[in-house]
Amino acid sequence: MIDDLFEASKMASGAINLHKEKVDLTELMTQALAEYDEAIQKEALDFRLKFPEKPLYVFVDGQKVWRVFDNLISNILKYSLEHTRVYLSLDQESGEAVAVFKNITKYELGANIDELFERFKRGDASRHTEGSGLGLAIAKSIVDLHDGLFEIDLDGDLFKVTMKLPAID
Repeated sequence: MIDDLFEASKMASGAINLHKEKVDLTELMTQALAEYDEAIQKEALDFRLKFPEKPLYVFVDGQKVWRVFDNLISNILKYSLEHTRVYLSLDQESGEAVAVFKNITKYELGANIDELFERFKRGDASRHTEGSGLGLAIAKSIVDLHDGLFEIDLDGDLFKVTMKLPAID
């Protein structure tokens, strides 16, 4: 938790070095999913993937963006309602690479999306699962540092994260 807090503070202050390079988001997402393959197989979730057939390039720090994917996939595995579908998609729209993560939550989250970005805020205060409560704040900071957009939408129990980054050829 101390490492997460330190990282969140560095990102919020902008005191972090980015090592940007041309990265294929599709390949990065595939690698992140492969890291969780065993856990995904154990969970009672049906992952539906929609990725482009050709590379989707962005100019980013691949390790930092991998951290965003890692956090979001980890959250999906921890907090999705069993026996539901999870949708992950990548696409290019109007010069932007767009990643969308959708799942049905097992806990009621309430209506205040901004609270989910607050440090130490957890979606359901009664939860006693692992985690620092910093994951979404760190993910948003990483995307912000890349001049991207990180949005959360809630519609009942549907939890949707949209991440947009400038695409390159």
